[in-house]
Amino acid sequence: MKTEEIGVGSRLGMRGLRNRGLIEISEDPKSGDFVLFISKGIRDNWYRRWLKINLPQGMWRVKCSKEEVPEAVNKFLSEDILT
Repeated sequence: MKTEEIGVGSRLGMRGLRNRGLIEISEDPKSGDFVLFISKGIRDNWYRRWLKINLPQGMWRVKCSKEEVPEAVNKFLSEDILT
């Protein structure tokens, strides 16, 4: 496994890669719960020449405690995204 820190420009330059999924992890400041937004199979669709819309095949929201985040991520990776 190779891990490196990148900037926004490097992320934008990664076009052409096949998007398998997207996982966003946020924290609710009121309750302290973590909220995961998980999308599967994001496809880029171009409308006209300037409008780009990303359409996922599936989307989920998971509310859990900090300790449950790794379990939730692993579950969706193994069962939904990497299948």
